[in-house]
Amino acid sequence: MDDLPYTVEKIPARIAVGIERRTCNADGRSLQDIPACWQEYLSTKAAARTPNRARPTVMYAIYADYETDWTGEYSYLLGCGVTKADKLPKGLVTRHIPAQTYAHFRAQGPMPDAVVGVWAGIWGSDLPRTYLCDFEVYDARFTDKKNPEVDVYVGIKDE
Repeated sequence: MDDLPYTVEKIPARIAVGIERRTCNADGRSLQDIPACWQEYLSTKAAARTPNRARPTVMYAIYADYETDWTGEYSYLLGCGVTKADKLPKGLVTRHIPAQTYAHFRAQGPMPDAVVGVWAGIWGSDLPRTYLCDFEVYDARFTDKKNPEVDVYVGIKDE
């Protein structure tokens, strides 16, 4: 983990609305499911259809409902932050990001390779993960043409 720097932060609860899929890393399904989720989210203009979007608009990729650990099945939601989630359009679901302690990593460089590289480092680490919820934050820095950046938050146990 020494080559993958991170900070520890207590993050308040958040709510996101988006498109969700059940997937798995160990059998390689996530390599198809996650890009397919992005494709569906963007092609159906899900962000524009989401009521009560928080400002500024922030997209979240949320990993939750872990069956076991990172090798088991989990739910992946791609969506945007909202102030409240009621009366959702068809096909969109709500996901709560719980308030907890997170290890905060920064993925910088060509995407999605930079994010995949951070996750590979996390999977190979001995972080005391909670497997309650992990998430990525896609804000204005993500669209920077020269040096895109994404925040990766991994739920960890309090010391």
